[in-house]
Order: sequence, then C-alpha cells, then structure tokens
Amino acid sequence: MQYCFTNRFGGISQAPYENFNLGLHVNDNPSHVEHNRRLLKAQCNVPHIMFMNQVHSADVTVISGIMPVPTCDAMITNQKGIALAVMVADCIPILLYDSVNEAIGVVHAGRTGSALHVGTRCIQKMHQVYGTEAKDIKLWMGPSIGGCCYEVGKDVTVGLEDCLHVRENRYFLDLPSFNKADFLALGVKETNIVHSTICTCCNPDYFSYRRDTITGRFVGVIWL
Repeated sequence: MQYCFTNRFGGISQAPYENFNLGLHVNDNPSHVEHNRRLLKAQCNVPHIMFMNQVHSADVTVISGIMPVPTCDAMITNQKGIALAVMVADCIPILLYDSVNEAIGVVHAGRTGSALHVGTRCIQKMHQVYGTEAKDIKLWMGPSIGGCCYEVGKDVTVGLEDCLHVRENRYFLDLPSFNKADFLALGVKETNIVHSTICTCCNPDYFSYRRDTITGRFVGVIWL
C-alpha cells in the first residue's frame, strides 16, 4: 500500500487555480486539469486513478474495476492497479487501509458528510464486502480546515454538537476531532489514526474554499 496528499504546487493551472488543481468541476481549463492528473498518475506510478463526483452524501461505492466516475463520497476497493482519490479544498480527505484483507478506501468528509458519519459507514462497507475489522484499519486524515477557521451559523451545527466551540457568540466546528471520535467509537485504534494538524484555510500551500471561494482542489490518493 502507498498513499500521498498533494498540495497546490507542481502543476500547470493558472490563477486562481494555481497550479496543481486536480478538480474538473471548478471551471479551470479542462486541458490543464487533465495534464495535472496525468502528472499525478505518473508520480503515483499507477495505471489508473479513480475520482468521485462528490456530493456531500454518505454513499460508498465499491470499485471492482475500471468504471465510470461514481457519484458518491467514499470508495473502497481491493483491486491492485487502481488508485482511489478524494478531492478537497477544506473538507477532510480520509484514507483507509486494511492490511489483513488488503483493501483500501477513501472518504470525503465535509460538514454534511461528517454529520452523516460517512467515515464509519465506509469502514462498515469494507467489513461487509471484504471482512474488514475496525481494529485492523489504519487511517490518515489529511490537511483540512480546522476549528480555528471553520465558522458556521448555529443552524448547521445539528448533529455536530460534540465538536462545536463557541467563542464570543461565534460558532466554530472542529470536524477532524468529530471524525476521529467517530472512528474510535467504532473500534479503530487510536495508534492507527494519523491526523494532519495543517489547517487549509490558514496555510496558503493548500487550496481553501473558505479562504478563496474560487480555487482548485488537492487530493488524497491511496493504492495497493
């Protein structure tokens, strides 16, 4: 198993997507995005990278071979030669690996997906399809917006009260902590969880929708 998280450097996209934008849905020049994706494939040295049409759901798709881009927010596979990618620009890119059954997964965990427990649903799907046990999962939570910057209206905090922080009557969500607690409750070992402390909104090396609105997408990628 190998994995990586990209940043915004190393591609050919122009402002405001400069320069390693990997999202085709943000109005960047499609030829630039496709070139960047070919660069990513070469860097990962894999025959194929599967992306998702991400819609802030809790749907999990099983990838059993080369197929059309699925509409979902999590994917799993045990196929070698197919890398799984999750695109983000503040949401949490989560990568999963079951070393016992040699299976992998990716999760797009934004505010809505986190409230729907998309991360633990992905592990449960891996259990159903591959026999994965939570205690055997290793997972990586990549750079994402932190509780320092993710200010929201009170009306969208329902279901996320456990990671809600109120400062001077302003509401902030710490989604990484929420997802980590979710994984621990399912039975993932704390020692198997690697959590990036990088806030994408604070760090200009990463794309951030909250900071810039019109921007690109970086990815987390995992493959067997």
